[in-house]
Amino acid sequence: MKTAPLLALLGGAMMSAYAWSAPEYIADVDIPSFDGTQLDANLFVPETPPPEGGYPTVIFTNSWGLEKHQYHFQAKELAENGYLVLSYSTRGFGFSGGLVDVAGANSIADVGVLIDWLEANYPVGKLGMAGISYGAGISLLSAAQHPRVDAVAAMSGWADVVEALYPNETVNLVWGGLLVGTAFRKEAELTHLWSDLRNGQNMESVIEFAAKRSAVSYVDELNANGTAVLLSNNFADYLFKPNSMTDFYSLLEGPKKLLLNPGTHAITETLTGNYGHIWTTTFRWFDHHLKGADNGIDREPKVDMTVRISNKLEHFEDYPVTQESTTWYLRPRFTMFDNGSMKGSKYSGWSWRNEFHGGADTFAGTGIPLISDALEGFGIPVYTPMLAINGYFAIEYKSPVQWETLKIRGEPQLEMWVKPSKKEVQLNAHLYDVGPLGLGRLITHAPITLHSDQSGQMQKFDLELFTTSYDVPPGHRVVLAIDTQGLIYQKPDNTNYTIEVPYSSSKVSSLTVPHL
Repeated sequence: MKTAPLLALLGGAMMSAYAWSAPEYIADVDIPSFDGTQLDANLFVPETPPPEGGYPTVIFTNSWGLEKHQYHFQAKELAENGYLVLSYSTRGFGFSGGLVDVAGANSIADVGVLIDWLEANYPVGKLGMAGISYGAGISLLSAAQHPRVDAVAAMSGWADVVEALYPNETVNLVWGGLLVGTAFRKEAELTHLWSDLRNGQNMESVIEFAAKRSAVSYVDELNANGTAVLLSNNFADYLFKPNSMTDFYSLLEGPKKLLLNPGTHAITETLTGNYGHIWTTTFRWFDHHLKGADNGIDREPKVDMTVRISNKLEHFEDYPVTQESTTWYLRPRFTMFDNGSMKGSKYSGWSWRNEFHGGADTFAGTGIPLISDALEGFGIPVYTPMLAINGYFAIEYKSPVQWETLKIRGEPQLEMWVKPSKKEVQLNAHLYDVGPLGLGRLITHAPITLHSDQSGQMQKFDLELFTTSYDVPPGHRVVLAIDTQGLIYQKPDNTNYTIEVPYSSSKVSSLTVPHL
């Protein structure tokens, strides 16, 4: 028997089946919104017949400055698996009309129009929304206000706009300026609000604007809707820090999952996806909540956390992932050329004080803005020569040597007494892993700007450093380095100030580190 004709026949049948199952791609769809604004979209339509109840459907929403083609490959893959997929450009971006309103009422109303259009033209089943950055925020806000959204995958999104652009009352200058400067068709209000924030004026209006656009303001609606929410954020995302997202996650009562990854804002999801884990989990999330697939994702641990630098993936039942912590108490340095120390017992010696000054940045920092943070996602850390940190403009405290691996997981907490010489002063706290050669790898950091009439008086502040997952190797120390400026933050107008740190039995400062 000759097999060649049979193989040819089978091959042809397989090719025909593949062609039959390939989704239809409609490259340009113009959808008029409620106010006549044209929204530019594209659409993948499965060639397979719709299941009973309609196609599982996903709407992709673009990141800031991007447009409808951003998720082309992900949309195509979903469509090949039976999904109806619409990708669109939000108003003010791409070829969509209108003006950027930062996930305002118009943008959220647009989503309702898109859902109406889909339901009027196709058999729509359960519906999901997904996006990175701006698309993540709009997806969460839309799901809260449109109960027809059954599931969300929000990657590098925000829960609190104020925390993003004004962390601990510190203006996020680099990221805020980048956002405002790259929205070329925006409502004039955005420019005015950014100016007010930078100048510390009309703050009630700024906060009101931000609250309306913050997912945490609508957590009750999401819970009432029963929306299945997948959140993914990155440790070195200094725009949408993971802290507010972990708080938001804790408030959700419906199906939920949290991914915490190395890397910076949107880069991890866009380039590597944490070795594919983020997008694979997103597809499984939709398969279960939109298609009804029994793939086990609802029975798995709710939190996936990838360790910085090593990129080791860990799974935890919930967040916070540990109740264990170690508290170190800050001890004085005796000259500006020395370091202070951190020990497990409270300081009880003679009253002492140290000083450091504003007016200059130091080697303590987050590296090159955006670039260093992006490299971390590939396992390339930020190194700092600790001996080069100027003791006149900064102060350092070193822990005991760690003889076992210290697995830091969560948000370190700093409680510190200071006496600032001016009403407005800024402090940048950096936590380092320092080896025997004196090179420090950044574990986490956080800024805080004190605005107080208590200049010249002792005051205590509490600072939650940004969420992290980091393993300090045996033989290394943890070092806390504090200075008064950071490259990504707006510094006070007058930086000619002194920070005095007191030490006494009544003025005890401490650092608490959560760990496994």
